[in-house]
Amino acid sequence: YAASIAYFASLGFGFIAVELSLLQHLTLLIGHPIFTLSVLLFTLLASGGIGSAISARVPMRTACLAVAVIGVVEALLLPRLVPALLPLSFTGRVLMAALFIAPLGVLMGMPFPRGLQRTGQGALPAPPFYWGLNGILSVIGSVATVFVALLGGFQLAMLVGCGCYVLAAAASTRAFTAQ
Repeated sequence: YAASIAYFASLGFGFIAVELSLLQHLTLLIGHPIFTLSVLLFTLLASGGIGSAISARVPMRTACLAVAVIGVVEALLLPRLVPALLPLSFTGRVLMAALFIAPLGVLMGMPFPRGLQRTGQGALPAPPFYWGLNGILSVIGSVATVFVALLGGFQLAMLVGCGCYVLAAAASTRAFTAQ
């Protein structure tokens, strides 16, 4: 039970931390916050939907660890790579932003629906409990991400989000092994 709470809480916190960090990194690339938010949300939702559709083929632990690995790589590379991409046309910069977002979106779209499929069985509460928990941690995570970014920058905030996915991977093994 405790591991399932840690799993869904980590997903809520980690998702928003990665999303807000990407928003900050890619705003410089695209050039305007509204355009960046549009590209980010569209790409995350579309690719997350694809991830959700194929989530049965990928173990939860693998998806969470892959998010962490790609997130760490992007956290380290984006601050150096974005300035080099600024000479591209607007369309080129938008396509590059989507290229950075889509792999994370596909992978981040996998763990939540896979976890929900396993709730409501045995000692685990029904799915609405976990929806609520995930939502609450997304709100807390958005505020915490801003504080982390103010203290250590958005690169650190992205790394914290990736750490949440590592925690979710560990919790998935414990929470859903009997399933």
